[in-house]
Amino acid sequence: MLPTSTLKRYGLVALAFLHIGVGRGLHGTFGVFFVAMLDTFGWSRAVTAGAISLAIIFEGACLPFVGGLIDRIGGRKTLIGGGLVLAAGLSLASTISSIWQFYFWIGIVSAAGIALIGMVPHVAIISREFPQRRGTALGIAWSGGGVGIVLLVPATQLMISNWGWSAAYVGLAVITAMLVIPPVPLFLPASTSTAPEEAPTPNAQAEKQLETDWTVKRALANRAFWLLFIARTLASMGNQIIVTHQIAHTIDVGYAKVFAASIFGLMGVISIGGRILFGYLADVMKREVVFTWVQIISSVGILALLGMRDTSMPWLLYLYAVCYGLGQGSRALVLSAISADIFHGKHFGAIFGYFTFSIGLGGAAGAWLGGFLFDITHSYAVSFWASLACLVISVFIVLAGSRIVKAQTGIERN
Repeated sequence: MLPTSTLKRYGLVALAFLHIGVGRGLHGTFGVFFVAMLDTFGWSRAVTAGAISLAIIFEGACLPFVGGLIDRIGGRKTLIGGGLVLAAGLSLASTISSIWQFYFWIGIVSAAGIALIGMVPHVAIISREFPQRRGTALGIAWSGGGVGIVLLVPATQLMISNWGWSAAYVGLAVITAMLVIPPVPLFLPASTSTAPEEAPTPNAQAEKQLETDWTVKRALANRAFWLLFIARTLASMGNQIIVTHQIAHTIDVGYAKVFAASIFGLMGVISIGGRILFGYLADVMKREVVFTWVQIISSVGILALLGMRDTSMPWLLYLYAVCYGLGQGSRALVLSAISADIFHGKHFGAIFGYFTFSIGLGGAAGAWLGGFLFDITHSYAVSFWASLACLVISVFIVLAGSRIVKAQTGIERN
């Protein structure tokens, strides 16, 4: 039987699994609501995608605040508050009748709620509790994002098809309140300072010696921080181009809406295994090598999406779902593990919050850019090629950042 302290720590992983599942699942529904809003209001794709861009960048802007909040008041208050804000934003989104309301309730209020329950608080908690098996723990937690996509995206499409987008937002608000708030006091103790039972590895010992050195000011003055920041910005930009516009592109090609949503549900299923696999590999291989493989496999998926011209080759859609699904979310967990390796210590929550602001910048640019390029070219080809370029460039930047870290610390992972 596992010791109580061990069960307690894995309870934190379960809570992260659930919350990340809700947050990533809601991000996945952006593409479904994107189509519904186009059909209802007739806004341009760039203007409509702008609300999603605002949601992503505002969520990113909240992350430094969330990181500092988790360091100051702890996880319980932060996560419960996030659940309340998110449920309120989604329920009030059902009243949208103009573009500014879409921007406000989804782009600001709901985005703030997702930030408060998302990766920053959970990565900060898990990284402290699992210094030795950080990649595996994060991989399990991140796999919740795949489950969220699998369940919430098709469910949202069904709710919209049967009851309309307004009722779908109310339904998501109820689901969010039930899944996010009650489990917090169950899984998260008042203090999350449980000492790991594992004997520290050489890397963990080095982290312990250096952990008081890393402050926000010192991290922001470090070249490795900014290289990883740029890499994550590009990776997020490339990813959000795809995630925001994949359903619209598939429908444009000729596939039915429900079928398109179900394919991306399949992608969510595959991403579950991908996150666990790459999380484990990040513990037994060099993390930058694992990141490279994640981006290569994702690039194959983008090429399959680019190859779709009509409905005559549905295998391309399945190839996309498999390859991009394996990489979906995995790049974020590997980069999170890399950042936790470097910027460990009592200020990691705040540092990680600043680091993950890159997701907001890149994601906002990607969502808008995909719609803007479509409005100009009337095709997603240029958008998807831009996405592919972002993923490839991010690999070289991560490799360069890794070399700088090794030169600075002299610590290498096997």
